[in-house]
Amino acid sequence: MHTFLFRCPHTGHNVQGRVDSIDSPEPTYVALDCMACGGVHPVNPRTGKLMSEEVRRPPRR
Repeated sequence: MHTFLFRCPHTGHNVQGRVDSIDSPEPTYVALDCMACGGVHPVNPRTGKLMSEEVRRPPRR
């Protein structure tokens, strides 16, 4: 069991997440129920980052 922290984007609180394993070398996201806001967030358990934090966006013009 792998335990990690991620930050809820709605409340700003740190939330603890757990997954069975993180064997994949590729970025993998898991949908976690957030205890801070009651929502569901896609989180990379290797980094603790939300998908929206890791996806590169094109620069604004």
